[in-house]
Amino acid sequence: MTGAADEKRPKRRLGWLSLLALVSWAIYLVIALAGRSLHEEGSGRHSLPGLLILFAIAFALYLAALRVAVRATRDRRLLALTVGAAAAFRATMLFSNPIEEIDLYRYLWDGRVVLTGVSPYRYSPAQVLAAPAGSEVPPALAPLVAVRDGSPVLRTALERVHFGDLATIYPPVSQAVFALATLTTPAGSSLLARMTVMKAWFVGFDLATLGLVILLLRLVGRPVGWSVAYGWCPLVIKEVANSGHLDALAVFLTTLALFLSVKALYRSETSSSRAPEESRPSTAVATTAALVLALAVGAKLYPLVLAPLLCLSFARRLGWPRALIPATAFGLTAVFVLAPMLPGRPPGGPLVAIPADDRPPLPPMESFSEPPPPEAGLTAFAGEWEMNDFLFLLVMENVRPYDGLPPSERAWFSVVPESWRSATVAGLSARFGVEPWRAPFFLTRGVTSLLFLGLALGLAWRARRAAGPADWLGAAFLTVAWFWLILPTLNPWYWTWAVPLLPFARNRAWLALSGLVFVYYLRFWLTYHFAEAPVLGTRYPGPLFFDYVVTWLEFGPWFAWLGWEAWKDKARVKTCRSEEAGCLAQARASR
Repeated sequence: MTGAADEKRPKRRLGWLSLLALVSWAIYLVIALAGRSLHEEGSGRHSLPGLLILFAIAFALYLAALRVAVRATRDRRLLALTVGAAAAFRATMLFSNPIEEIDLYRYLWDGRVVLTGVSPYRYSPAQVLAAPAGSEVPPALAPLVAVRDGSPVLRTALERVHFGDLATIYPPVSQAVFALATLTTPAGSSLLARMTVMKAWFVGFDLATLGLVILLLRLVGRPVGWSVAYGWCPLVIKEVANSGHLDALAVFLTTLALFLSVKALYRSETSSSRAPEESRPSTAVATTAALVLALAVGAKLYPLVLAPLLCLSFARRLGWPRALIPATAFGLTAVFVLAPMLPGRPPGGPLVAIPADDRPPLPPMESFSEPPPPEAGLTAFAGEWEMNDFLFLLVMENVRPYDGLPPSERAWFSVVPESWRSATVAGLSARFGVEPWRAPFFLTRGVTSLLFLGLALGLAWRARRAAGPADWLGAAFLTVAWFWLILPTLNPWYWTWAVPLLPFARNRAWLALSGLVFVYYLRFWLTYHFAEAPVLGTRYPGPLFFDYVVTWLEFGPWFAWLGWEAWKDKARVKTCRSEEAGCLAQARASR
């Protein structure tokens, strides 16, 4: 009787997992049919809260599926179901309109610009729109004007680029993929078809990342069911297959670099069949990992935060002389691929603002009294963007002077005396020549960056002695996760940077972030319906209600949960240390 029940249990788990996959697919089908483009419909013309509820249901199903998959029997049927369902979810969302996101327009235009032979960092879309047709156009600008006037579809994409007065901020490796997607798009394709082809490229990288996650799980001996953590994650599916964010490319390259790093650092642990002389850390594989990480930096800058982890680990395992080879390869390759982005003053020329009726109805970055002046793309992003942040916001609102600001712009959690904030900002402005309205942001950037630098170096220093690849990958996860948490722009698609490493996170609270960050999209709805009117009797209009109230509901309880789980884990380890040594290993394995 017991043997028969044991045989039926794996089949039941696969049956439940199949049912969860089917229901999840139905949810994505409804979302794909109901979702509408932000530009075409506007935040108030489709049920954004309804779509978020559907994503919340999909996330609940995802958590249930993850629980079932981790406990399921490790066989080909489980792997086929996991990968097949992941591909089906993405295929369903691939042909849907991007929901509340329009970055694809910039990708389409940049790809076309690269194919003309003009640097995408030279002219902003607004400059191209403003340029007159004729011989008086500068030679480098003339091909772009020809594209603008010769393709109604690309002109539409050009007009819809967000922040069109800024040149592109996307690094060269991403630009190469934009160009490849443009090359593989049939001539005369509609705008929707071009967007779909571009998204298909990123879905390809996304599925390749899933393959790497499966390989990593096998390397460290974790259940292959943990691949559901990435493959079925609603956030990844929405941000890549629906919104088409280029981050899928950087995530793939970063995961590949980490996979190669594990192969280089833990050859004996990951392959028991090797002879002792073949089990030493491999300089060649480590150098390849460093080169791939440099390419990842060339796709999106964030993988740079993992460089200390790889550098110290290679130095520990290979020795400093041999570790200089991958370190040098990383540095030279990163400089080479990023060289086109080096600061340079683009040719002058008249700029033109896109008419308000043709601009997507996006929320303002902030509702402060002094509007920021236009800047170069990357400089503006690094020095002004702030959205859906929490830790950064806590610091920012306690160093920003409120003198002269109306109550609707004052955060309720600002407790530092106004005199101290004013004196600090005035001194910083005078010492470094920073404009007063910019000083609080740069001060907060400096403080949070120093805190993260210390954290990253501490994680890297500890990880260099990691007993096994699972602990090392856990350190890589924490590095990326905490880097995301201290950013001033906590865009949901940025969290996909950490999702491939979720199987190696020891704290269960991290799983919840993939669902909580969907709250970000409520800012669009609040801005549309409460652009200037106070929300729920507070003094804050829609955008600032989100910044000062909703983000606390989004992150406050989560941080409390994270701390509680960490305290319990520490207490469990402390208890184990007072007992037999085997208990400690068992506790660590169960996390």
